[in-house]
Amino acid sequence: MTSDGDSFLPRIQSVFYATFDDKKGRKIVYQVPEGLIGASPLPGESISKYLFNFNDISKYVIPPPALCGRLVTCATRNHRLIGYPVELRGKYERVYFRCNLCFVFERQADLSCYEPIIRKIARVFTACEEESGFLSSPQKSAAIPAILEQLYEDLNSYSETSISIDAFNSIELKIFPFYPNPTPVKDWMVPVALINLSRRIEPNWDLTMVKVCEHIDGVNHVSRIAHLADCDLDLAREAISHLLYYQVIMMIDIFQYSNMYTLRKSVQWLADEPHVKDECGPYVTRTGKPVPDWPKLLHLYSRLKVGKTVFEWMQEHDVLDDGIDVRRFTSFGVIKGFLRRVHRWPILLKSSESPSNGHTMLTLLDGEHHTDELCSKFEVGWPLLEQWLIAAGDGKGDGDYGRVAIIHR
Repeated sequence: MTSDGDSFLPRIQSVFYATFDDKKGRKIVYQVPEGLIGASPLPGESISKYLFNFNDISKYVIPPPALCGRLVTCATRNHRLIGYPVELRGKYERVYFRCNLCFVFERQADLSCYEPIIRKIARVFTACEEESGFLSSPQKSAAIPAILEQLYEDLNSYSETSISIDAFNSIELKIFPFYPNPTPVKDWMVPVALINLSRRIEPNWDLTMVKVCEHIDGVNHVSRIAHLADCDLDLAREAISHLLYYQVIMMIDIFQYSNMYTLRKSVQWLADEPHVKDECGPYVTRTGKPVPDWPKLLHLYSRLKVGKTVFEWMQEHDVLDDGIDVRRFTSFGVIKGFLRRVHRWPILLKSSESPSNGHTMLTLLDGEHHTDELCSKFEVGWPLLEQWLIAAGDGKGDGDYGRVAIIHR
């Protein structure tokens, strides 16, 4: 099973070249594939057959001079464009010549890896125009469609290309994915592999990295992995941070039957995604048990809510009788992004009286440390930690924590 947030290079939906025509104004001169981007629709013609209407975004493709020489992105209902409009001045009929080569992607695509690509193409095209009038000459610009075709095919298929324009200029491109810095790795977090790590280990890998990977099973949290791998905790955190950076693992919470979960709004559209429906049953069902259908599983997910622990949910719905592996059931929802863990954040309320319990944990009851962190720090489970919280707040138990307030969020 893989997460819904896997990062791949976004696919180019279309490449087009636009200019400002002296008589017709802004227009697309060439596009690949042909006919995907429409201008003003003819009477009775539906615009729905196009990716979008060029006239709706033309002022951003060929913008005023202030935006020329800058990276410009704009979005339509379903797509996003990125280009680098250029204005050249010289012996032109209108004194200036404006053009832009744009890539079109799906709206949610991350375009950071294409920004240097667009800038380089603009630089090469500008140099060619200044040297030989490559863009403004009708004879020489006839080579542009072939360039667009090769950009579209090579970058989508190989993430690189080499295009010779003339004897002195060429376009040499290679796309490198940009990965954001990973979130800080905490001791109580549980790494989950998104690929088969054992198959990727090579003899020249760092020894700590190899030992850490051996204990990433979706159950062990970071501090336990460091203990099992017999390595320094800081080194284990660093190794896991490297794996996070390359997006081959993701982090989830420690599973305990005292955990609470609730649905995210994304379940509204994820519930109809075929890959979610097809993967869920086989993943969350124990070996040898019949796989429940998706409506049954979705109903069980909908019964998870704030204030109800996993154990209470199991008892109420006889989950074990359905052959469901509860840990995998909750982790599937978290990994796919439609289930959210609800943490307990204990706060020791201010009082003139001194706490009857002198445990060092009291200094951490400030609403900034949730119970997973406290369990990991003091190497205890929730039942014992709960008793400590009751004692710290002079409570009576059974939900009464006295001067310790528990915030669920």
